[in-house]
Amino acid sequence: MNRITSGVLALMLSSVTALTAATTACAGEARTHDGFFLRLAPGYGTGSASIEEAGAKLEFSGALANGEIAIGGRISDNLLLHGTMFGWIMSDPKGELSVSGVGSTSGDVSGELMMSGFGAGLTYYLMPANVYFTGSLGVGSLSSQLEDPFKGDSDSGFAFTLGIGKEWWVGDAWGLGFEGGLDYFSAKNKDIVISNESWSGPSYALRFSATFN
Repeated sequence: MNRITSGVLALMLSSVTALTAATTACAGEARTHDGFFLRLAPGYGTGSASIEEAGAKLEFSGALANGEIAIGGRISDNLLLHGTMFGWIMSDPKGELSVSGVGSTSGDVSGELMMSGFGAGLTYYLMPANVYFTGSLGVGSLSSQLEDPFKGDSDSGFAFTLGIGKEWWVGDAWGLGFEGGLDYFSAKNKDIVISNESWSGPSYALRFSATFN
């Protein structure tokens, strides 16, 4: 089992407790978006994290496990307010160092790179199509368990996640479907490399969504 698959399984496993709690929570009317809200959305994607200083750019990129957990409730018809945890794990990424006027060098780097974020967000459903638009804004940070000399962490910085999804009802309160997602973060380096600049980068993912509402 590769590390990316392990990351998705870990995201799903971490959601079991939330699932158990949700099934005992009070929802509103059947097949409507009211009451308690929980969305679990693990998936796969691709992304990058880079830092630039004095004409030099270091970038890590590759496939990643991506996930989102949103918990909240209704604030008006088909509009949900929620707290959101989101992020990704990238295993054995491609590393590339480019220097302006000199050229670039690249190669695979062993280990894992992780972006984690949390914040507040909104989800709006177009009914009866059960298509939703979601977005959350908050803070995020980068953590590196890559081989030396790339181990370390960033400070906390800015992060957001956006998504468009479609679900089908599989019960009075459960919907299952898929979501296309975009994450972005920017956080000042602390000790991953010798630099006072910020790490930043997008990630794109296709997520499976399971919503209790």
